Amino acid sequence: MQGNARFDDKVEGLLSLGLRQRWYCIAPSAAIVDRPVAMTRLGERLVVWRDGAGLVHVQEDRCPHRGAPLSFGHVIDGRLTCRYHGVQVDGDGIVARVPAMPDCSLVGQNLLKTFPVIEHLQGIFVYFGNPSKPEPVAFELPYEMTSEDWGGFLVSARWKVNQQYIWDNLNDPMHALALHGGTFTHVVSEVSDQVDVADTDYGFLLRRVTGSTTSFETMEYVDSGAQFWRFDVNYPAAAGPGGMLRIVCFVTPIDEHQSVINFWRLREVSGWRRDLWYFLYKAKLEDFSWQVLEQDREILELMPPWPPRENLYQHDMGVTRMRRLARREAEAQVRAQISALEEPVAAS
Repeated sequence: MQGNARFDDKVEGLLSLGLRQRWYCIAPSAAIVDRPVAMTRLGERLVVWRDGAGLVHVQEDRCPHRGAPLSFGHVIDGRLTCRYHGVQVDGDGIVARVPAMPDCSLVGQNLLKTFPVIEHLQGIFVYFGNPSKPEPVAFELPYEMTSEDWGGFLVSARWKVNQQYIWDNLNDPMHALALHGGTFTHVVSEVSDQVDVADTDYGFLLRRVTGSTTSFETMEYVDSGAQFWRFDVNYPAAAGPGGMLRIVCFVTPIDEHQSVINFWRLREVSGWRRDLWYFLYKAKLEDFSWQVLEQDREILELMPPWPPRENLYQHDMGVTRMRRLARREAEAQVRAQISALEEPVAAS
């Protein structure tokens, strides 16, 4: 029983703090300029900084000398420099210089945990692996974020909620009728409907069965190197050129009680029409986006501590599918970790 309890605790930890062997969007690019920034993601204390060439680096926030937070330091000559004793570390985690002792034995040693990074379309993506499998898995960005035919903006926010509540919300198209009714994109909607879930190669597709006139009709969950959600909003004509609004969302846990959400708001539009939409978005539409996001944040932050007491029904098919897939993956990762620990060490 005690072993089962420990196993279950590890599974719950991954579900709350983030599945490993995945890429996560930790912050907007604009958050990292010319100074190191401290942040916690997946329960790990990180320092995020740019070198002299402007490249982003993500490392554990701990000087290899005495453990002082490197986020309290500076970037000097393209190296992360500890404010306590001036120890300098490069983007690969190697101690590059100890100014007070040039022949210090630490120089040249790789002593700082460093995370793989991809920076793309206003976002910083970081790979969180397992100790036994540190090498990053392949990550294919959503096609809307790499195509020249699409353009968009990143909207980022911190919510005081366990990430599993956000998963539930993203896999629940019916909540929009009650929570978002009357907003810019949710004026005309069918009040009642059924939902349907279909498996895909990388997750599942959730749709309203008869809601052809609703603002939210389908939501897609994708797990292909990173977990993200894709759904469309039927923008009214007043929103300018580009047709529907596509939202691609990444969720990154900070700890068991806080999460970061990063929404890319995208439209298939180019040329002067894209410029017009960008203008409309910054001038007016962004306020509507925040209005809807705030409604989600407010209700989720009022939910009881995870896990909730609940009674689910047909509309929660997406919620239960997501929970089942995530738990299955968490259990597999815990078993792999236990197996790695139990492997005998080869005799030298």
